[in-house]
Order: sequence, then C-alpha cells, then structure tokens
Amino acid sequence: MFNHGNINPEKKAYFVHTTSGMDMDSLIKAIRHHNLGIRWRAALALGDIGEPAVKPLIRALKEPDQDVRWLAGLALGRIGIVAIPHLIRAMAESDYDVRWHATHVIAGIGEPAIQPLISTLKEKDADLQWRSALALSMIGKPAVEPLIFALKDQNWWVRVRAAWALGEIKDHRAVEPLIQSVNDQDWYVRWSAADALGKIGDMKAAMCLGKALKESDSFVQVPATWALGKLGSDASVDSLIQSLKDSDWYVRWGAADALGNIGVVRALEPLMLLKQDTDEYVRRAAEDAIEKIHLKNR
Repeated sequence: MFNHGNINPEKKAYFVHTTSGMDMDSLIKAIRHHNLGIRWRAALALGDIGEPAVKPLIRALKEPDQDVRWLAGLALGRIGIVAIPHLIRAMAESDYDVRWHATHVIAGIGEPAIQPLISTLKEKDADLQWRSALALSMIGKPAVEPLIFALKDQNWWVRVRAAWALGEIKDHRAVEPLIQSVNDQDWYVRWSAADALGKIGDMKAAMCLGKALKESDSFVQVPATWALGKLGSDASVDSLIQSLKDSDWYVRWGAADALGNIGVVRALEPLMLLKQDTDEYVRRAAEDAIEKIHLKNR
C-alpha cells in the first residue's frame, strides 16, 4: 500500500483527494468527468496543489460546461492569494461567464483581494472598474475603509465606483465621507454619493441632500431627491415641494417620486397641481405619489 506519510505535507492533499496521484493534465480532465464525485475530488485536489494549478484552472473558466467553470472557480478560491492577479485578468475577458465567475471567485477570497481590487478601479477599462467595485461590495465591511480612502482619488471614475460600492455595502462609517463627496467637483461623483447615502439610509445625510437640491445640475438634484425619498425624512419636504416647480421635468419627476415615498400629507396639494403638468412622466409620478401618501395616512 502507498505510504502517504512520506509525502511532502504541502503535496499530501494532492494524493489524498485522488486515487493514484494523477498529474495536472489528468486532474484538469477529471473535472470534466461525467461522475460528479470525481469532478469534485479533482477540483479539491487542484485547489490544494496551489499556484501550479492556477493557469490551467483559469483556462477551465472558459469551458462551455457550466459545472466545469463552477468547479474551476471553487479550486481557484481554495488557492487564494496567488490566484488574485490571474483572476483580475480574467475579469477583463471578453466572455461574460468568465468575467462573472472570476468576479465572484475573487470576492470569495475576501480581504487579501481588497487592495488589488482598489488598484484595479484605476484601470481605463470601464467594465473592469465596475466588476472590481462589485467584488469589493461583495467583500463587504472589510473593504469599507479602503473604499472611503478611494473617495479622495485623483481619478473621478475611482471616486464614482468607490461611492457606488459603499452604497451597496451600507456601512454607516461611510456616511460622513459620502456627505463630503456630495460637494465633489465632478457631477458624476456628486450623483453617486447622493445615491449611496440614500441606500445607506442615515438621517444625518438629510440636511446635506437638501442642499444638493439647490444644485443647478438636474443630474445632481434628482439623485438627491431619490435619496431623500429613501431616507423618509420630512426635513426636506419644503425644498422638495419647491422642486415641483422647477423648469426641468426631470427634477419635477424626481421630487414627486420622493414626496410620495416620504408620505407627508402637506405635499398633496402641490402634487395635485402636477396632475396638469405638460410632461406625461411628471403627471404619472404625481398620481403615483398622491396614491402612496393616501395609503400611508389611512
């Protein structure tokens, strides 16, 4: 009988999960086997081998068989840190499924992947930026402090992706930094910060968002209205009612939607006036808001 005790401890699992100590190519073939048990053991063995298995497993992410891609991702997740640069490259592949699997695997690695993903936010490829932000949002709370730091990055797109990820994580540590970002020089950052504050739902943001309603740019005003609607605070109701008279239909529409979500009765009369608005979307938003307010105050 083969004596496992004489094997190098780092390679022991390689033999434990296989019946004959198969070579790398055989293990890669084994994760395509029709028997699920053999596939599973091969994936475990490849994960335990470590760095030498990374490149074959990255190639396996491109397999047409979804189970093979899933098992390759499982093995890469077991390998961990050394697989991170290869997974980041795979996140930029043209194939959607490869990008999806790579994003989920790198998020599963967790904290060791945070700084490489923060660095990847600076890449020029917009899709890669968003996938990095998604992975960071999936990692969650451990990524909050690095993402807060990224809100000060010199590149506007890094600040935008960081704000979005913080909104998805919903950690209250991000509220004050995001409030500062509502005053960012770039409108897209201001938009993203306002939207993130609405997702987090901290009432401290209400005053800041009320000030954002006075911005001249509707692409900043409207996210502020959405955020205030999500917060449900009546502190900015008067400002939102004023926004119902704005010359930009987009602002009127956003304000009506927010007032409906807040549900304050004193908004009913100005919303009734909007039922005669020249814009169909605004009229519909006003009608929906009136209905919501009636339901909330029964």
